[in-house]
Amino acid sequence: MVPPAGAFCVSKKGGAHSKPPAKPKPAPAPPKPIPLIPGADIVRSLCLKTDYPDLCMSSISKQPQPQLPGGKRLDGAGVLRLAMAAVRAKAAEASDAAAALANDPKTQPGARGPLNDCVDSFDDLAYNLEQAEKALAAGDRGTTGTMLDAVRTDVDTCDQGFEEREELKKVMGKRDAELAKLASNCLAIATAAGLR
Repeated sequence: MVPPAGAFCVSKKGGAHSKPPAKPKPAPAPPKPIPLIPGADIVRSLCLKTDYPDLCMSSISKQPQPQLPGGKRLDGAGVLRLAMAAVRAKAAEASDAAAALANDPKTQPGARGPLNDCVDSFDDLAYNLEQAEKALAAGDRGTTGTMLDAVRTDVDTCDQGFEEREELKKVMGKRDAELAKLASNCLAIATAAGLR
């Protein structure tokens, strides 16, 4: 007998002893995130009150973690200090980048002045962070808030030098945008934790 056109034969080797097709295994549950530090719950809760929670948590996790006395947990001031340390580290990188660009012969000649202004702004930013840290330690909420506002302004000052001259490529734009977000996170954490 000839099978109809388009038909095909299937081998029945093994007969009734053949195994049914294996059921796909369910995907394993994603691993639970490992807490950053003792008190990571407060990091998360304060970061969720910022405009950039993911950046807040990732930037804080990269900072050297404080050595807390036995059994003591991180508090709001500790989270703010870690967030400020993230700004300080990123500002130092931005300052080095601005200085290198200012000294690079390939940089647009008109950009050198604004780049040097950026270096000055980042120096001011570091100073203002230091003052915020001292005010935080002294429990001076007013000064803490004022100095954190000044940090945010320092980032904008770097940008303004490029915005005023449209012909200039905004070579610090990406760094400034990240710094602005980190500085904004500090303000939000300070507000949420009642520190300003």
